[in-house]
Amino acid sequence: MGNYQMNANGSYLFGLLGLAIMLLVSSVLALASAGPVNAASAPYTPHFAALKSDEVHVRKGPGRKYDILWTYRSLGLPVEVTAKHEHWRRVRDSTGAEGWVYFRLLSALRMGLISPWKKQKITISLFQKASAASAVVVRLESDVKVLIKSCRSSWCFVTVGGFKGWIEQAKLWGVYPGETFE
Repeated sequence: MGNYQMNANGSYLFGLLGLAIMLLVSSVLALASAGPVNAASAPYTPHFAALKSDEVHVRKGPGRKYDILWTYRSLGLPVEVTAKHEHWRRVRDSTGAEGWVYFRLLSALRMGLISPWKKQKITISLFQKASAASAVVVRLESDVKVLIKSCRSSWCFVTVGGFKGWIEQAKLWGVYPGETFE
């Protein structure tokens, strides 16, 4: 079955490499069609965005004159925009690291990470319906990127690697507690 493993209860468990490859292909296609985050599309802070490139330099301040602190190499990585200065956005990632990136390197696409705060790898269930009593579609490892389509109540509808389903909002980084959107 390639990069999938069926567990004891009949749901699939993604291998990390297979999931990464499938997600990269789907993310590239989705991100290519998404416009940049700008004052018209997201005039408020804070808000979540996603990296629109597989190489994004994070700077110490809002401009090219500031030193590069590090470089993200993760297309579609969700970040929280915490401040704006002209064409620059201060972002924070799931680890709490902050720095400034050029606004055109951000997408309004809503991406999320599965339980990135867990110290050890765990698996989280993606359900057929917005209920833990419904059938499990797939089990995802922590730190896997998902595309968030909508959130309501305490559940979010997501897609990843051709699978779609519902995940408890509290198990995602990339949405605010109680946030709803379609």
